[in-house]
Amino acid sequence: MSVGTNAGLDRVRLPAAVSPLVAAELTGSPQRRRVLAAFPSCLYVELGAHERVLAVLASDAVLLPIGVRVAVPSSELHWGIEPGADIVVGEGRVCLPRVDVVATRPLRPGRVLPTAVGGGAAVPLPDAGVLGDLAHALTAAALAGRSVEPDVRGLVGAGRGLTPSGDDALCGVLLSLSAVESPDARRALASVRTVVRSVLPRTTSLSAALLVAAADGYAVPDVARLVTLLVGSGSTAPDLVERVLAIGHTSGRDLLAGVSGALRAVHDHASTSQEGARRA
Repeated sequence: MSVGTNAGLDRVRLPAAVSPLVAAELTGSPQRRRVLAAFPSCLYVELGAHERVLAVLASDAVLLPIGVRVAVPSSELHWGIEPGADIVVGEGRVCLPRVDVVATRPLRPGRVLPTAVGGGAAVPLPDAGVLGDLAHALTAAALAGRSVEPDVRGLVGAGRGLTPSGDDALCGVLLSLSAVESPDARRALASVRTVVRSVLPRTTSLSAALLVAAADGYAVPDVARLVTLLVGSGSTAPDLVERVLAIGHTSGRDLLAGVSGALRAVHDHASTSQEGARRA
């Protein structure tokens, strides 16, 4: 019998690991929260602000940085809840109709590691297409100190689904800039982050939450590892790329388009700066 389908009176207690990005709400006073979406491997729950979302994750779900994760696979789980329903979150637990997800240990979310840019200008990723070009234009403007508001607005909320394509690509830009250890990259990241936060109401709550996380360098572990590797060495592992491409319907591909475009701009900027230094 799947966890959560018991017909008796006893509630099931599922120990879980909780990310520090959502620990404050989970361990705080109990609050009624609305379920935004429900899937076999995860639930998305609002946390009182548009950009604050908790992902309740089965062990086989994509490990989002805003999650609380149980050690049970989706094939053995039954959440027993529908989108739009209210549940209680707080005092270290998520209270579902028949299941209590109880935070018992910390979860270390994936995060990029800032490093000096290495390798050549070519980024070994699938063709980035239009999203890559938009990400390149945004990153180039940020690195040059120009206004990024038009470029950010052109991406935020563009597309369909819980995480629109434009937002996925924008996450790629934010993660790429977070992974580059240089004063110009830090200034560029700050300017993009400021504009992104001002336009979060233009997209979904889940996507807004992931954009906020990406602005601080947090992502799915495979994504964080890949971006760090690309920035530091300019190379990657094919199996790592394939795992990222498999995220969601198109989310992984769209995110990598943003990474590809952003890193092209980073390399272009570095080349221009080096050329200017040689001429000085």
